[in-house]
Amino acid sequence: MTYFQETIGNMLDAIAGKHASRDALVHIESDVRYTYELLSQEIDRVARGFIYRGLARGDKVAIWSQNVPQWLIALLALTKMGAISVPVDPAASRDNLLYILEQSECCGLIVADGKDDNKMVAMAGQIRNDLPALNHLFVIGDSTDANTVTWKELIAGGDAVSRDALLKAAAAVQPLDPVAIMYTSGTTGQPKGVVLDHPGLVNKSIVATERQGITAEDRLCMFFPLFHMFGNTCIALAGFLRGAALVMPGRTFDPAGILSAIPAEKCTAIYGSPSMLIALVDHPHFQISDWASLSKGIIGGAPCPMELMRRIVEDIGVSDITVAYGITETSSWITMTHPTDPIELRVSTIGTALACNEVKIVDPATGDTLDPDYQGELCTRGFLMKEYYKMPAATAAAVDREKWFHTGDLGVMDQRGYIKITGRVKDVIVQRDVEIYPVEIEEIIYLLAEVSEVQVFGFNLPAPRKGQAVAAWIKPKEGSQLSIDTVDAHVRAHLPEEKIPQHYKFVTEFPMTGSGKVQKYKLAQMAQEEYLEGGNRNAEVGKKA
Repeated sequence: MTYFQETIGNMLDAIAGKHASRDALVHIESDVRYTYELLSQEIDRVARGFIYRGLARGDKVAIWSQNVPQWLIALLALTKMGAISVPVDPAASRDNLLYILEQSECCGLIVADGKDDNKMVAMAGQIRNDLPALNHLFVIGDSTDANTVTWKELIAGGDAVSRDALLKAAAAVQPLDPVAIMYTSGTTGQPKGVVLDHPGLVNKSIVATERQGITAEDRLCMFFPLFHMFGNTCIALAGFLRGAALVMPGRTFDPAGILSAIPAEKCTAIYGSPSMLIALVDHPHFQISDWASLSKGIIGGAPCPMELMRRIVEDIGVSDITVAYGITETSSWITMTHPTDPIELRVSTIGTALACNEVKIVDPATGDTLDPDYQGELCTRGFLMKEYYKMPAATAAAVDREKWFHTGDLGVMDQRGYIKITGRVKDVIVQRDVEIYPVEIEEIIYLLAEVSEVQVFGFNLPAPRKGQAVAAWIKPKEGSQLSIDTVDAHVRAHLPEEKIPQHYKFVTEFPMTGSGKVQKYKLAQMAQEEYLEGGNRNAEVGKKA
């Protein structure tokens, strides 16, 4: 296929010209609605405002805010005039924010003011004193701090910059220039800044929306956090590049608000992690009839339980929803199922490689490519990150000399190219020399109709014992009468003794990242404290808690 070697700014200008009168961005909580023509004009005004404030090509500017319309406008304005965006989790701690701003060498920070964000503005002001290079602090709102620039002041400054000046700045931007530095979650150490360019984000978006069947007629329900690539690229940018409408119910994940937005805006596509979708379909306000307009979308970020997929496709009628698998370092999606795939295939696999990607399964120990149906590490090539920012050793460890990115995920690829993820290299549980893959146990427990969500994980045993213990923590459906004994008996009926968890526990929630992923390493820490360090002495290994 033909790939695009064009900047995001030029691509969006063409889309805005083609779909000028169509809805581009709707933010229900803010009561804001942009057509493509109006959105393009607003992006240009803000881009000129950045130029007026002294920002230039290559400057790094962080965006630290919840899901507000200005988040996307700022991103696209920075992109158009050649600056590099650095999205930051709104829930980031002071230390985490300080690390990202310093490591990425940001000269600017955009933060939202209002509602629950006042503390963020105050923290940004404090951090600025610790970072001499942070010359610009932009506030989305009405800040009274003389050392900040409000959104209105930013736009007003742009009126002093000519359209020709913006055109000149945009013309200087090259496709292979860095466009964003997106930081990994940092669950095993300090976050790494993933440097991305225009062709990577553009081409992954184009091929992914083609696989999904997204067109300018679609209306995408967007509640995933914008700081995460799933939100800012896989949904927002991808939708804009197709001329589709982006419907944002609110600033945060609010199931009630999302459920009312879907029928009100006649959304046709929905995107989220399994945990998010479970929260929606299990909500008291959920009604199947309200989802009549929905037919497509993506479930990503974690394995999708069979019962959830069956319910969404068969009972609710979102017939063409797909499962996708991607990583920030690969400029978003690597594989995706097809809308016409049977439910079993959409649940048991992550689909086949997108048209712009190569994939292979290798032996983690030797690096040798494995034949179909053999388990190994999933590797991919095509439109990868440029590097981990200022981390050459980490870059070399992740991307080999032949430009294959090593994902760290274990999987099996069949003869047709469909891939099944069997676990993380680092998440494999070793118990009495037996390798146990959490997803295998999770799928068994999900067969119980009263289970809403389950997480299986291992935690290290103290000396003199060796290896790991296995725990299964379960979130039952509301009103469930499920018992631990029932779960244990069910698992024992389906798995050999060496794979039976030693610990079961019912919970009401799981620790989550800002992007909706369950933090299994935190579960392991919690289990270590509860079972082995005095928190629950009667729950030793071999007992049920």
